[in-house]
Amino acid sequence: MQFKTLAVSLLGLMWTIPALAETTTISPAKGVDATLVLEGSKLNIAVKSEMHSESRTIDFEAENELHVQLDDFNFDGAQDFAIWQLDDGMGTYDYYRVFVYQTRTGMFEELQPDCGDGFVNLRVDSKRKALTSTYWEMNRPKQCVTRFNKRKT
Repeated sequence: MQFKTLAVSLLGLMWTIPALAETTTISPAKGVDATLVLEGSKLNIAVKSEMHSESRTIDFEAENELHVQLDDFNFDGAQDFAIWQLDDGMGTYDYYRVFVYQTRTGMFEELQPDCGDGFVNLRVDSKRKALTSTYWEMNRPKQCVTRFNKRKT
């Protein structure tokens, strides 16, 4: 009887594991569909169009839950995405990895800020067409502004 209970419990667990994956479908450009599957600390990206199809997996070394945020992060009219999480310490900061759609390659490429090592507490300023984030210099927080008017992403 215990074996039957254990077997049923394991089968139930196996059926719930795929439900833990977060799937997001976007259309970054006309005629292009992208599917983002976030499962644990892995992100599977599949991009399909009439002319191109590609997929890849990115492993985030994350202990906290990952989240997907959609926006036009480089203000080019294409829908982009970011993966973010709370910091592993006290949960004070949000860490972002930003991926922008590139029409010339048909894929998403990771964007780096103009200062600091990454996007911390990212804010999208659509009016100024800039991303603002926090970085530290000599243990003091500073504001980083990443602009796109002169940059090629």
